[in-house]
Amino acid sequence: MFKLAKLLLLFLIFILILFGIVFVRNLRPASDDSTQIVLEISQGISFNEITSQLKEKGLIRREIVFKIFTILSGKAHQLKPGKYFLSKNLSAKEVINELTAGPKEISIIIIPGKTLKEIDEFLAENGVIKKGELIDLDVNEIFLANPAKYFFLEEVKTLEGFLLPDTYRFLPGESPKNVVLKMVDNFSTKALPILKQDDKLLSDREFIYKTLILASLLEKELPLLEDQKIAAGILGKRLTIGMPLQVDATILYAKCEEQFSDCPPLTKEDFKINSVYNTYLFKGLTPTPISNPSTSTIEAAANPTLSSFLYYLSIPKTTTTIFSKTFEEHNHYRFQYLLNN
Repeated sequence: MFKLAKLLLLFLIFILILFGIVFVRNLRPASDDSTQIVLEISQGISFNEITSQLKEKGLIRREIVFKIFTILSGKAHQLKPGKYFLSKNLSAKEVINELTAGPKEISIIIIPGKTLKEIDEFLAENGVIKKGELIDLDVNEIFLANPAKYFFLEEVKTLEGFLLPDTYRFLPGESPKNVVLKMVDNFSTKALPILKQDDKLLSDREFIYKTLILASLLEKELPLLEDQKIAAGILGKRLTIGMPLQVDATILYAKCEEQFSDCPPLTKEDFKINSVYNTYLFKGLTPTPISNPSTSTIEAAANPTLSSFLYYLSIPKTTTTIFSKTFEEHNHYRFQYLLNN
């Protein structure tokens, strides 16, 4: 009788060891695949629904084992809602740690000179929004969120120009409205003081918008601050005398549908494009900014350097800008640096 009890005990120990081995094996990563899988946990979703999603997406090996382990760890009711980017090479413990820590913010660097469309695509590629959400957002919705604070957005038709280049942190799947509010708040904090030359100008929406448009042109044309200031003075002079601005970047903006990435070089035919953004055919500023300029470029636009120059030439693949007083002199430099190379 004693021997039988001993055998039963040994058998039970064997079963427990075997169960433990199987249990531990099922806590290992579901795969060696490091590809990120999108997991969205809605507010109020149950623990069982979460584990079902994890199994369906191949993020865990066995649902029942994951449930038991999570319950034993005391974290079954600590899983946070949100959008996650998880890979199949995470262990069950690592998956639990990710879900209890909550969604991680994504660091996004917006480079000066990017357009609304380019920023929209970049944010979508990084999982912050869905493609097109930034473009489709009604500017008036942002203005009405705080009309006193966002007075500069009143009657504005596009967010182009107001998405201040900087480093931002967003949650995966963040609402496009929240994304824009962060950027516009940054514009209000960092860009408006540059435009606040006196109390009147702060409330002068037309001045702010025109300066922003001018800055967006400079951002795409010249890289250096001092050159931008001289060019700002030149463009201001052209506006005063009724001369077309003749800014190549505006034609590129029209040619490639409001984006510069992968846009082919201009041809002679492009200068005939019938668009209000063609500053060779239409006098005055473009109706909207053509990019989102940096604070330094906005400063250049707001504080132009007055000079005797009327023309400027940016040399491709360098940071060099050559200024000229006459069209003949300008053409001489064009032939020397562009047409003759």
